[in-house]
Parts: sequence; C-alpha cells; structure tokens
Amino acid sequence: MAEQSIVQVGNALIILAGNNDRFNDGLTTGYIEFYDEHHRPTLPLTGHVICDHLLTILNEPSASSFWKAGRSTSWVEALLENSPHTFRSVLPEGRITVLQEV
Repeated sequence: MAEQSIVQVGNALIILAGNNDRFNDGLTTGYIEFYDEHHRPTLPLTGHVICDHLLTILNEPSASSFWKAGRSTSWVEALLENSPHTFRSVLPEGRITVLQEV
C-alpha cells in the first residue's frame, strides 16, 4: 500500500498520497504567501481583488492542478484564521509616521 499522510486545513482532514504530494507543496506555498507582504494582494481586500488573486493562481501554466488546489486552499485558510494584528485589509486612519528634518 502506498504511503499516505494527513494534513489539517481548518477543521478538515485531507488525506495526501504521500509526503511529496504536490497538493501539500501548494499548501505550504499558499499559507506562506498570505503573510508575505511581497506576494499579498493589494489593499484593501475586496471581492474583486481576492477573485483576481485566486484566478491568477488557478491560471498559472507551469504549476500542476494539485499544487494550484493546495495553494488556493491554504491561502483561503490563512485568510480565515488571520489575526487582525498581523494583517489589515483596511488601514487604520490617522496613523502616519513623519520623519522630522533636523
């Protein structure tokens, strides 16, 4: 029997074909990508921004379907579990840092 592993996404358990499953690779990428300021979609998050971001993932020609599915799944998981201290869709008003010239 082939080696299997299980990952938890939210409250769901997903059975993978093995540790080298492309879905699992996509999970890791999507989760990290959500918190990486260089890969994060533009603020504020809107339905259009999220749709465009997920469609970009799904239309990536060089990635496998399993990898795309994992990346999309974990990106949404990170979005749902996100702490407001880590990532804000709407920037706080009135918080601007100004450097004073000496």
